Amino acid sequence: MEDRLREKTDNELMALAAGDDRDAFDVLVLRYYGESLRWLTGRLRDAETAQDIAQDCFADIWAARQRYRTDFSFRTYLYAVMKHKAADYQRKAGKELVEPEAEEKEKISPQGSPEEAFLKKEQKNEMAAWIAALPPEQKKALLLYAAEGMSYQEIADKMQKSVMQVKSAIHRARKTLRKRRVGR
Repeated sequence: MEDRLREKTDNELMALAAGDDRDAFDVLVLRYYGESLRWLTGRLRDAETAQDIAQDCFADIWAARQRYRTDFSFRTYLYAVMKHKAADYQRKAGKELVEPEAEEKEKISPQGSPEEAFLKKEQKNEMAAWIAALPPEQKKALLLYAAEGMSYQEIADKMQKSVMQVKSAIHRARKTLRKRRVGR
């Protein structure tokens, strides 16, 4: 898979998938498969069934890719599909519904009023725009560190930079974001 796809946002990948770009969709599957499997296994208490349902979820999302709306996050969409598939399975199997842990529940439906949810979404969108506007090296280093959880050394290896260059890029990116947040 190309690096150009790995750097795209979930919504950008879904837009490409809507145009039948299977590689773009595969990046999303790789990005979220482990997380979805953990959630489904916790909910269903059966790893084999969780694996089947996770695959069904991604297959359904691929089938409905042209109807995907980018005003929602892909993660929220995925969790909604998983929640419904898991509930259908449990209902058909006559099994008791296992509620997800509180933190997992928040990923599906954030707590708070509609106004709080709207403000939170606006803040996330604003932050995403600020990150997108960062110089490419700073943006890549920051996303690899914050979103992918990579170490400075792993980022340095991936970007073919020194650890000091990576630390500097992340520091400058954070400094720029702090200035934008304070100055808004």
